[in-house]
Amino acid sequence: MAENAAAAESSAMRKEKKTLDPRIAFVIMLVMLCIALCIGANKAWRKNREGVDASFAVWQESMQLRTETAYNLLTVAKRYLPEESDLIRAVRTDLSGMENDASSAVNQRAAAGAAFVADAGALLKALAENTAVQQDSRDSMYVNLMLPQAVEQCSDESSLNAYNTAASGYNDAMRCFSGLLARLTGVNRAALISADAAAE
Repeated sequence: MAENAAAAESSAMRKEKKTLDPRIAFVIMLVMLCIALCIGANKAWRKNREGVDASFAVWQESMQLRTETAYNLLTVAKRYLPEESDLIRAVRTDLSGMENDASSAVNQRAAAGAAFVADAGALLKALAENTAVQQDSRDSMYVNLMLPQAVEQCSDESSLNAYNTAASGYNDAMRCFSGLLARLTGVNRAALISADAAAE
């Protein structure tokens, strides 16, 4: 009898030791809940970011078009103007800025792209007034028709405005609780692009 009682008491003690403290279980539950919320917020806001990234890609295509136009314009200009010409130097500087693909140089790229539109116009005007250009039917067509159309085509800032609108909306939406959790897990706000800020 005594042996049975001792065995039963020992078994009860073992069971008691194996039982998890309710407070520890509650803490573990809270930690798991927080982890689940953070993972969910991270996935949701990365998904929401896709629209902003798509708008940024459209703007990059616009900058690529300006870059290609700058190369074509310089190819023609170098046939008639000295390379040390201020007009050619200005477009070459713009081209260098537009080709800077560093993530920290987005504003500088935008500023260079905006400057290129004005500088290209000035260079085209000088070429159109050049007698040698007027006497060359092919280059005259480039200077008076094709290149001005290309510059006008790529001077549209709608892609930049569309990106900034999408980025601003995304950033405003991230002010909520789930947005805060997403930022804690490495989801960043979208950077706005400002050519004026770079120019200053």
